[in-house]
Amino acid sequence: MKFYTTGILFLLAVSCCCSREEVGNTEAPGKEDDIVVPPADTTETPDPFKFSLPEEKAGPSNGYRVFVLQEDGWQEMTVRDALCSNASRHAAIWNDWDNSKAIRDTMSYCIFEDRFQGPVDVIVHRIGKPAVNPEVRPSPWQIKPEVMDENTIRFTLPSYDMRKVSVEFDGDRQHNLFLFPARPDKDKPDPKDSNVKYFGPGEHDAGKIELYEGQTLYIDYGAVVYGQVRVLSDDCTIAGHGVLSGEKMRHWGEQYSNGDIIINCNPARRREQKNLTVKDITVIDGPSWNLSIYNYDGVLVDGVNMIGWELNGDGIDLVSSHNAEIRNCFLRNYDDCITLKVRFNANPVADLYDVHVHHNLIWNDYARGIVVGPEAGNSDYGTGFIHNVLIEDCIILQHKAGVNNDDLRAGFAIGQYASPDNSWGGGTAERITNITARNLIFDNIDKTGRNVAIWQYPGMDGKCYMSEITLENFTILDRNGVMTPAFYAKANQHSIRGLHIKNFVFNGQKIINPGASFVLSGDVEAFFE
Repeated sequence: MKFYTTGILFLLAVSCCCSREEVGNTEAPGKEDDIVVPPADTTETPDPFKFSLPEEKAGPSNGYRVFVLQEDGWQEMTVRDALCSNASRHAAIWNDWDNSKAIRDTMSYCIFEDRFQGPVDVIVHRIGKPAVNPEVRPSPWQIKPEVMDENTIRFTLPSYDMRKVSVEFDGDRQHNLFLFPARPDKDKPDPKDSNVKYFGPGEHDAGKIELYEGQTLYIDYGAVVYGQVRVLSDDCTIAGHGVLSGEKMRHWGEQYSNGDIIINCNPARRREQKNLTVKDITVIDGPSWNLSIYNYDGVLVDGVNMIGWELNGDGIDLVSSHNAEIRNCFLRNYDDCITLKVRFNANPVADLYDVHVHHNLIWNDYARGIVVGPEAGNSDYGTGFIHNVLIEDCIILQHKAGVNNDDLRAGFAIGQYASPDNSWGGGTAERITNITARNLIFDNIDKTGRNVAIWQYPGMDGKCYMSEITLENFTILDRNGVMTPAFYAKANQHSIRGLHIKNFVFNGQKIINPGASFVLSGDVEAFFE
């Protein structure tokens, strides 16, 4: 201890004898005014709950950036772009199956997860474009956007039930943004399960995916799978919060699209398969029909999102099936979004019945939003028919191609036509009966669109019949001045019996009899309440 004490005193003494220059011009200790005080740290810790637009970086979308206020502050979500077709260019894009003319429009979509324990705040930034006259629809949800700056808006999603929306600027519905939020999935299957085909976050070139009895395809949040799915047996499930894309599939056609169906359920269309679930996935860019379901007993399509630009790109085709439910979907298609059929190439060509379609958001760019028919079997050949269908609590966000088309194009439609086949030819449609549609809202469709149509096609061999059709609590909002009647029913040489109209309201006025806004043509028996 003595050695170390002596050493320390010696060093202190040497230090005191040194000049200021020798110690780097430091002031001698002991004087208060000579003490060097380091400057205070004025750097502010960023507040994660105070929004500041981060520096722009390259991403999957050229149109939008989306930020969501979550428990740990503002989080930027992935936005992707998708093609869509514009009905006003229909003559130019007809037979342009692969978009070789490059005149399709580009919209955007954003999938994100949130716990939704309450309302969720969202900020949308337009990249390089002004946020002029913003609107968030469905408009009955009364979501009011706030303009933050020239390119940015903020709004609140009120609840989980009112979370899927279209964000539009200055009335532009061809370059809009869809939000597809979801709660984190608590029911994810085990990726190691031998009956699970699992795709995690990232991009996957999967090619053809085939599901056999009891198997599950799971596309997880953040995954983009390029490929086609074929469901070949019973008790199969397709689920997850990821994307199934047909972008890399061949898009081609002749008179109709010849591309492969991106989700083909029972592609052989022979025996009755059982128990199909398709849940929560987002389907983009299918080269033909998107979700084809033939000859099934037991179907649940729940929460599916879809954007398709192909001319014959139906959304969900349910054919000769029963015990089926389609709910909570957000579908944008150029051809029919949801179509219920008895079609010639089912085997057997059986009834379609006990179908429940509800709580869907429908955006149709050209053909039909929700349609019962139009292929309705063929009485000349003893096929099945369509009956016992309930459609309720859906919102039609868009329809465009109704003007100058004396036919079945509409946001909601019931059509009756004999399903043809090259070997059949001609024939007469089977009957359609016991169809109820209620609590439908038509949210300011395009002025060139049509809201509601019932159409029995002319030119069949014999007379067909439609009966017990109930349309109840239809609300048509029309600020765009739609150029077609609010309702349009045409029997041609056929017959409609028992058409019940209950509380059909057009721009706040209840319609109680036929007129300019409610057109009945031919042998139509209608009752108003």
